[in-house]
Amino acid sequence: MTASYFSCLTARVLRPNAWAVLLAGMSAASLGHADTSSWQSWQLPENNELRVPSLQGDGLSFADRRQNKLMGEWALQTLNGRTKMLHDPWVQEVITNMTWRLNSEVRQQAPLATVIIDNPNINAFAAPGGVIGINTGTISAASSMDELASVIAHEVAHVSQRHYEHGDDARRQAMMMQIGGMLAAIAASAVDGDAATAVMMGSQTAAMNNAMAFSRSNEREADRIGMDIMTQAGYDPRAMPRFFAKLNQSNQLNQTKNQFLPSFIRSHPLSSERLSDAQSRARQYPAASLNQQAQHQVLFDMLYWRVQQLSQEASKTALTTAAKNSTGAKMALMQWYGEQQDFAEAEALYQSLQATAKSQPEIELLLSISYADVLSEQQKWNDAANLLAAQQRIYPERRDLRIYLAEALLETARVQEAQALLKPLTQSNPADRAAWQALQRVNEKIAKTTSDRKLADIATVNALRYRSHDQLWNGRYNAALISLTQAQTVAKQGSATSSLLPIINEEISAVKTAQEYQP
Repeated sequence: MTASYFSCLTARVLRPNAWAVLLAGMSAASLGHADTSSWQSWQLPENNELRVPSLQGDGLSFADRRQNKLMGEWALQTLNGRTKMLHDPWVQEVITNMTWRLNSEVRQQAPLATVIIDNPNINAFAAPGGVIGINTGTISAASSMDELASVIAHEVAHVSQRHYEHGDDARRQAMMMQIGGMLAAIAASAVDGDAATAVMMGSQTAAMNNAMAFSRSNEREADRIGMDIMTQAGYDPRAMPRFFAKLNQSNQLNQTKNQFLPSFIRSHPLSSERLSDAQSRARQYPAASLNQQAQHQVLFDMLYWRVQQLSQEASKTALTTAAKNSTGAKMALMQWYGEQQDFAEAEALYQSLQATAKSQPEIELLLSISYADVLSEQQKWNDAANLLAAQQRIYPERRDLRIYLAEALLETARVQEAQALLKPLTQSNPADRAAWQALQRVNEKIAKTTSDRKLADIATVNALRYRSHDQLWNGRYNAALISLTQAQTVAKQGSATSSLLPIINEEISAVKTAQEYQP
């Protein structure tokens, strides 16, 4: 399985002139890296010592790597366009960091994208090309960060072992069919769980003998390698069979009530033999340190309750009850009060959390983000920006802080500062829709407020260009082409913008390539 480091929309590097870079924030293509994900050997730990697998070339041709790249981009565009995503930058940062940490133990290529689907069903998946996804329902079903890591490690193992790709041409065609069915089922499940099951079962039949489900040998291999990945990344491998046991119990309950199985079980068959094997194997690994488990639990507590609040799965009563013993629930309740315009209650919770936050950086970071939301609800944009800027100076590499801070700066008319924060995000990840959307708003504001006609024209062209990038990664190809055609028309009318025409032409070509691709 291959994926490029946030592959560019085209294989060519765009080279705009210096002025355009300064004013517009052009995207630079990132270079692909050869995938060295295949494991030459794998061994169980002996005497509590882990043997790190050797990473060798996967032997894929350039054409195969190109095909996987296109398939991964198509999968991401399809998912964005057909499913309800949870776009909260902090939640995305936590899940993405964990995914990259696990992925780095077995693959030299980063995942193309990590997506979080706002869906209460238990499910996780990995699509060819390095797109790894997880439902909010999986986060809600887990009891710890280690259990959540076990699900993602299992998916990373499927990718690293190229379980989607093994076999002859007939199997490869079946794989393409099953991925299409999987994405359609994910989209359908956001609307109707019964429809999702029907779509999934239909795709299984069409994909030759239930090809959507991994084989037992693939599942056992993903379990074994997933545990090794977890241990090397500092997570407790014993969490994997614990979470499997929960799924197995849910499986038995649903069979008793004649209900539908969790999606994860349908696509990753869980037999009693596999569960027993996972439990036996996990006992051979060293236990994670208590300090590691404590750190993970602090983060998971915040993640769990923020997802509950953002997904509107937790009532005020549930948040209030949990807040007595949970810092994460208390922060989520504070944000809930802010959304309800009850700022006095929100302020009281903020003051009570500050003492705890001072001794734990992880808590202080999310507390600042959550309280900035409360300030934003009161239109106190300068206060929100100052609070976020203090954190951004400490963690300049964090995407979530850049997004939050740029939004606050945009409301205070500090558009150049906002643009400077956002440019690197699209350069490192051309699929970052939140960054493209924010850059579009920044340039629309520049075009409306500046007295410099040339600068206004450039900002207008770029607002249209940035809108097209968002539309492309949302699978709205025709809309993206319309935006680029409009940008092309404006660019032809002025000398200051004519230099952007070659870039626009490149982007039109990239959209057409994506539109024409069919797996």
